[in-house]
Amino acid sequence: MPNRTIYLPADLDEVSRRVGLNLSRLTQQAIRDFVAKHHESALEARIDAISARSQELGIDWPKNYLDDQRSEAPER
Repeated sequence: MPNRTIYLPADLDEVSRRVGLNLSRLTQQAIRDFVAKHHESALEARIDAISARSQELGIDWPKNYLDDQRSEAPER
């Protein structure tokens, strides 16, 4: 599993240690809950980020690119 670092204020760190919180599990569940609740906006944010990166790289796909590729693909 990849490692990520999170930062907590000293008081929250102390509380989490005293009550024995599993910060990894808590963080994973918080992310899952957030994505489930904000699925549409999270997806839009990813699409916006990808679109911005494509523009930065100068990638300009034709609007009907996938339709053209599908029409050229052999039937199964």
